[in-house]
Amino acid sequence: MHTLPGGYRPGFVTDPIDTAGLAYLFGSFRLIPSQQILLDGDARVPVGSRALDLLTALVERRGELISKQELMARAWPQTVVEESNLKVHIAALRKALGEGPQDQRFVATVVGRGYQFVAPVEREVLSCYATPPANMDPQASHNVPVALVRPIGRAATIHDLFERLSRIRLLTVAGPGGIGKTTVALAVAHAMVEAQEYDVWFVNLSRLTDASFVPHAVANAIGLTVHSNDIPSALANYFRLRNRRQLVVLDSCEHVIEAAAVMAEHMTSASPQMHVLATSREPLRAAGEHIYRLEPLDSPADSASLTVDEALRYPAVELFLERAVAACGDFVLSDEDAPVVALICRRLDGIALAIELAATRLNAFGVRELLDLLDDRFFTLAQGRRTAPARQKTLLATLDWSHQLLPDIERVVLRRLGIFPGAFALGPAAAVVADDNLPQASVIDAIASLVAKSMLSADVGSDTVRYRLLDTTRAYARRKLADADEADMLARRHAEHCRGVYARIEAYWSTPPDTRWLDEHIAAIDDLRSALNWAFSERGDESLGIALTVSAIPAWVRLSSLEECRSRVEHALARIEAGAPAADNQRMKLNTALAASAMYTRGMVSQVDAAWTTALALAEQLGDREYQLRSLFAACCGLVYAGKLRAADELLKKFRLIANASNNTVAISDCNRLTAFAWHHIGRQDEARQHLESILDRQVMPRQRSQLSHNHVDGCDGSRTLLSSILWLQGFPERALRTALKARNDAQASGHALTVGYVLVFASIPIGLYTGDIDAAEEALIALQDNVATHGLVLFDAMARCLKGALLLDQSDPQGLCVLAEALAQLEHEHIGLRYPMYAGMYARGLLRFGRDADAKAAIETALAWSNAHDELWCLPELLRIKGEILGAADALDSQGVSEALYMQAIELARCQAALSFELRAATGLARLKHRQGKAKQAKSLLLAVYEKFTEGFATSDLKEARALLDSLPMTSL
Repeated sequence: MHTLPGGYRPGFVTDPIDTAGLAYLFGSFRLIPSQQILLDGDARVPVGSRALDLLTALVERRGELISKQELMARAWPQTVVEESNLKVHIAALRKALGEGPQDQRFVATVVGRGYQFVAPVEREVLSCYATPPANMDPQASHNVPVALVRPIGRAATIHDLFERLSRIRLLTVAGPGGIGKTTVALAVAHAMVEAQEYDVWFVNLSRLTDASFVPHAVANAIGLTVHSNDIPSALANYFRLRNRRQLVVLDSCEHVIEAAAVMAEHMTSASPQMHVLATSREPLRAAGEHIYRLEPLDSPADSASLTVDEALRYPAVELFLERAVAACGDFVLSDEDAPVVALICRRLDGIALAIELAATRLNAFGVRELLDLLDDRFFTLAQGRRTAPARQKTLLATLDWSHQLLPDIERVVLRRLGIFPGAFALGPAAAVVADDNLPQASVIDAIASLVAKSMLSADVGSDTVRYRLLDTTRAYARRKLADADEADMLARRHAEHCRGVYARIEAYWSTPPDTRWLDEHIAAIDDLRSALNWAFSERGDESLGIALTVSAIPAWVRLSSLEECRSRVEHALARIEAGAPAADNQRMKLNTALAASAMYTRGMVSQVDAAWTTALALAEQLGDREYQLRSLFAACCGLVYAGKLRAADELLKKFRLIANASNNTVAISDCNRLTAFAWHHIGRQDEARQHLESILDRQVMPRQRSQLSHNHVDGCDGSRTLLSSILWLQGFPERALRTALKARNDAQASGHALTVGYVLVFASIPIGLYTGDIDAAEEALIALQDNVATHGLVLFDAMARCLKGALLLDQSDPQGLCVLAEALAQLEHEHIGLRYPMYAGMYARGLLRFGRDADAKAAIETALAWSNAHDELWCLPELLRIKGEILGAADALDSQGVSEALYMQAIELARCQAALSFELRAATGLARLKHRQGKAKQAKSLLLAVYEKFTEGFATSDLKEARALLDSLPMTSL
């Protein structure tokens, strides 16, 4: 774009207008005063509000000399300040603009008078609507939190790390605690987000107390609700499916170092597009790891003549000054104090955390007093552990010194807050920390004071303010807690508080929680884990751990953490088996939860049967009808998925008797849906349809929940899914498509992973294949694969592979044969029998298509045998038709009449089941055979009789094929 005289571009204003609608452009920068934003390209430049006010004043009057007094009045309109304040902020501004001490490309100093903006400036009229950058990838994803502090003195480091990550797959930033590893990693992550070349995932491992949950932390950060017990494989599948480069930042690995190393190796081996940036006090020692040692911030050398401008060239002093101004707004660094601040920074070895903690005390002490206090404290700790690194001694001394300055009550509160593993709200903090000698009101006051002194951070970005100790401060607080012999007392109190919280929410089994409830318990899940870890430790209380596990089951279920639920429940049951005391109702609830969670995360394993059997026996012994229904529902679901349809139908009768006796309308509705599911696959389509339409007509809603809440498929969406399958079978393909689409849209809107997978597996994909809409089937298959990879749904994994193989075969891709064969073997291995004969029939038809007639015959015999042995008769007409096609390939004229008999058997069976679509397919096959035999009139007559039963769906593949065949047949025999 050309530049006009006066430095303005076409489309940019040249007349003075209201600056609220303006942006100023100079060099690579874009200043938007109304939004208090300075951009360098598309990246936001971290600069304070007063420096922005100064920059705006200079840019608005580009080329004019602006006096120091005028600039100070602009930046501090209500305050009288010294000229040194202006110098500090001008220095910060120049640094943000990339100017060195002698470089005045933008801001020039007129000695003794003021400052002048000397670079060309263009003005741009802002649009009313913001638009994203044109190069932004709409598929780019990240969860990188907003950086609360800017990475002072780390620009070169951040750039170096950014460049290295383009060629290094695993890079660890190593260094002592408090040096700023997390700050640097966050800045690199933000740079990657800005570049739009990676999906970027920030994983905070600092709150973990159990290394086995490192994979859960990675999955949660990425947004995967993983139900599998093999989370690394689920993550690998997810990364392979993402057609983008990925960066995972594993922050604070040192306390879970081995698990973090294994996770890093697993992720980098999963995909060539996978990169990992780790922060740790020590290297991971993982394969392919490169180490980046983060050095301390530079401090000035000892010099009595050091000035403010000279000192601010060093990042340690710059950090100290920024934090000091934040803690004490009227702090001004003078030339006289600059050497003292430089000495403080040197004494703190350039450790960022130590510098920050020291700077926050300037609201109580002068610079020289602070140095004296610091000297005394270091001298006291100089005789500490000889083997400790010098920087660790300094950091511990700084923490100890900061703690020593607190009043007694704040020391108590600080150490007791160390019991929380992560962020916490004010209510839980007061409840756990307070006691008879420390009232809650005092705890609240102390927390407010600790926030003001920067010993505790507060996140006010949501309705509930959440507090967090810095990681190093938390470790220090826990040391003090142990020194005071309060660790076990506080751990018990914390666990009992969690028990009370989760015991109160057991009511959510029968009433739906709101979004706020869900958000609060997602945030509190780390407290639950910490409490359970203590309760089951040697110093803990197993009875409390068992009670807490039982009360937490609804939370795990509601948060879709089924794998964690299974593992925690298994652990509690193992302790009971080892002799830990537990009530029968606790064992009943634990076994019920185990039956449901193991089903979806491990498949149809024997553990599921054992768990529901135990739960049912206990429920019957206790006369607890609610848990009789829950255990029976899990049992029936397991039998259905295992392909034991008659057994499921029999057990559902028992379920119905109990539900009717309890007058539990929701349970009755669930029973009807599961009964319809079994009947549909047995071949009783009319009865199944009546059940489903009755459920949808009544839609028993929401004061009660399904017996296992979110462990199972949503009732309405599940009913629509089954109904759509039945509608297609009965000759209503258009209604089937509409019903399936409604089920899918509702399931996706709910965000319930199990229901989404269920709809895709049993409706969207197969109906797309049945109707010949290959594009729709492929789109739904991609969604299913993503769902399975994201949530680790073992139960649907093999089914998804079967459907992928069928789709490839419909696209004439022989690779589909290999995919289907492996998927069928996986179904057998995982004891998932449901729809096995249908998938086996698809495999047989594919073998026939690619000329493997003998293999096709063997495959269809296997499918027929399975169908009859397991009473999965709904697809038997289709299997008979496929066998007729296979035999007809070897004997086109059917000299023995075998194919004709199979087609006729398929037609009769389809009529008995009211499966008009399968009847049409069989009639079409028989009509072709009759046509080859020269019996065109007979062919047309029998096919037309079936075709004319349809009232819709004439654009779908089966009806189009039948119509084309009818049109090709003459009215009389040749």
